[in-house]
Amino acid sequence: MDFSSISTVFSDAYGSVQEWIFSHLVAPLLYQFDLMSWAEDVFDGIDWFLFGCIQILLILVVLRTWERFSPAEVQERFSSLSKADVFYTLFHRLGIFHGLIFIALSGFFFEIDSILHDFRFDRFNVESWWPGVTSIPVISFLIYLVLLDFVDYLYHRASHAFNWWWQLHALHHSQTVMTAWSDNRNHLLDDVMRAVIMAFFALLFGVSPGQFIALVALSQFIQSWQHANIKVHLGLARYFLISPMYHRMHHAVGYGHEAIGKPGVLGGCNFGILFPWWDMIFGTAIFPKAVYPTGVRNLTVSQNIITQQWQGLVHAFRELLPK
Repeated sequence: MDFSSISTVFSDAYGSVQEWIFSHLVAPLLYQFDLMSWAEDVFDGIDWFLFGCIQILLILVVLRTWERFSPAEVQERFSSLSKADVFYTLFHRLGIFHGLIFIALSGFFFEIDSILHDFRFDRFNVESWWPGVTSIPVISFLIYLVLLDFVDYLYHRASHAFNWWWQLHALHHSQTVMTAWSDNRNHLLDDVMRAVIMAFFALLFGVSPGQFIALVALSQFIQSWQHANIKVHLGLARYFLISPMYHRMHHAVGYGHEAIGKPGVLGGCNFGILFPWWDMIFGTAIFPKAVYPTGVRNLTVSQNIITQQWQGLVHAFRELLPK
């Protein structure tokens, strides 16, 4: 059986599962509550759920197993400090978060697209850059991946540059026991802002809805791997893809989010999301060989999810008040 046949079998099976979930579970609920006008958006939203299920399975089977055989640091089998991270991951990856954002913003971005069209503003449609080359789905997908990674890098840098924003993002950095579950340990407001920015630029670049879901899902799984408690050196490949060791340096106390030699002053290194190129260009790349402790200096965070969200919001608001 060749790759094309395998791909067809997988695609058919995926479509059948999606159709079954919609027709047997979702559609009856929409009909019951007179929400059938949402049917098309909700059907597309099932993609987020299914891609999320695949990611969760890969985290459990691949990444958690890898952590046991090649750990960066010795950890408990399942630390109590990771419980909140598991909840955040399930909330984000199973479509609850992205599904709600998708439904809430789909109409909004349709209106923006109409306004841009009225002003004769054409989107940066990658497929039309080099007909016959960039129009190839795999090529356009990789270009979109790089473009959106640069946007994400700039967003990430900004979250480390403003004190009020850092108070939100600090929740992500507060984890002292990093695992494959740690990527989605974020403040909800920070996640909403990031989702809006990334969706806007995806629209601007001409990314189709189907491609956008695939781009987000691939990026999310790579980031789960990067946050995992895995000690791996990629050799020359470290200049092409951010590894767990590289990203762990970004979470290291005194290095990742502080100016060198200035404790408590915002700065840091290794801000890249998928590719280290932007750090290399802007002089913020460090390729470590040692394993450093992670967390935020002098920051105590509750293990209660509601309290975590409230604390971040209060601290961010205080930074906005006149000194």
